[in-house]
Amino acid sequence: MVPAKSSCPTGWKIQYTVFLTTHYDGFQKSEYICTDNDPEYIEGTRINNFDGKLFYPVKTVCGSLPCPPYTNGTIVKCAVCTK
Repeated sequence: MVPAKSSCPTGWKIQYTVFLTTHYDGFQKSEYICTDNDPEYIEGTRINNFDGKLFYPVKTVCGSLPCPPYTNGTIVKCAVCTK
């Protein structure tokens, strides 16, 4: 997974590109993942709403990141690459 990019390094193949997401669980640490815009699921397991893990897009914050080149409040893209 390549955060903040919509492309892969030379010699790598892009699988998909979308947005960097994380889940909110109070103030506990969380992993960042590149969430597919059209995720697959196992038939019969898609449930309307049990509020399991809810994933939120990651936005830039100036100060944590240098602005420019980043713009404050922008949703961060990501790419999933394979070799």
